Amino acid sequence: MMVARSAKAPDGQNYTIVAQLPGPRMRPPIEVTDLIVRLLAILLTAGLVCYGLARHLTSPVSRLQTAVRDLSAGNLATRVGSAFKTRTDEFADLGRDFDLMAERIEGLVGIQRQLLRDISHELRSPLARLNVALELARKCSGADAGAALDRIELESERMNELIEQLLRLAQLANHVDGGEQAALEPVQLEDLVKKVAADADFEAVSQNRAVRVVEATECVTTGSTELLRSAIENIVRNAVRYTGEETQVEISLDRASGEDRPYAHIVVRDHGPGVPEEALEELFRPFYRVGHARDRQSGGTGLGLAIAERIIRLHGGTLTASNAREGGLQVEVHLPLEEGR
Repeated sequence: MMVARSAKAPDGQNYTIVAQLPGPRMRPPIEVTDLIVRLLAILLTAGLVCYGLARHLTSPVSRLQTAVRDLSAGNLATRVGSAFKTRTDEFADLGRDFDLMAERIEGLVGIQRQLLRDISHELRSPLARLNVALELARKCSGADAGAALDRIELESERMNELIEQLLRLAQLANHVDGGEQAALEPVQLEDLVKKVAADADFEAVSQNRAVRVVEATECVTTGSTELLRSAIENIVRNAVRYTGEETQVEISLDRASGEDRPYAHIVVRDHGPGVPEEALEELFRPFYRVGHARDRQSGGTGLGLAIAERIIRLHGGTLTASNAREGGLQVEVHLPLEEGR
């Protein structure tokens, strides 16, 4: 740095004083290549550190998320304790709490299923004795007791039906949650739907109702013929129970394209009063009944649709319900089709 200042000598002569001030030593310029290498090294180091930190923080969250999904899908044996053995932070505490919750849920569900099986089996013996006593009472009583004995017989039959459905529900719960597996075979849905409709129509005629197949496309799925027949039959019988007199239950079967593979689309529609919108999601819950329009007076037990839903879910499908625009309830079944069929 140069500094200049004017000055005047005693003799009157003008001068300019110039001085050079000492400054910092100049570093040699850094080349662009070296600068890029240094920046890349810094970014790589920071990236590795951040990645390791992110993995350390997010891996337990991902593990817990997977476990929650497995538990909600029905795998009650899901645990995360082994994945958190080496951790001592809050995630380890959360993992232990999750395992305690899953163990408690598994125990409660197991107790419920065992209770259903035990009650169903224990009720069979007194019901069998009741039927024997009923026949003896018919022989010993007069005509005046006929109406009362008929009522006893009707209630006994309903109780037997309820027990059968409870046992079936317990067995299906074991299937769906990863227990026993049903035998798989190709199932011709077109023939199955037509046979179910014919049987249901035969029963519905006595109630001044009808069952008709309005559309049936050839569809082949993989599963158990007997289980699928039971599911569709439960849906159709439920529709027959609630459709109005002199109306018919309409069944349609066609193919539809899904994201991964084609599926069979079965629609069963009745012409009854329908159900409130807020109750649609509850229709497939065991023992659930909608008040007023669809109550115990219909003779149902509240298990038919629950059994159907579990069978359809066992076959990788879905079961939904909605109110039709023209009135009545519409139940839709989606079943994945066999590859190439």
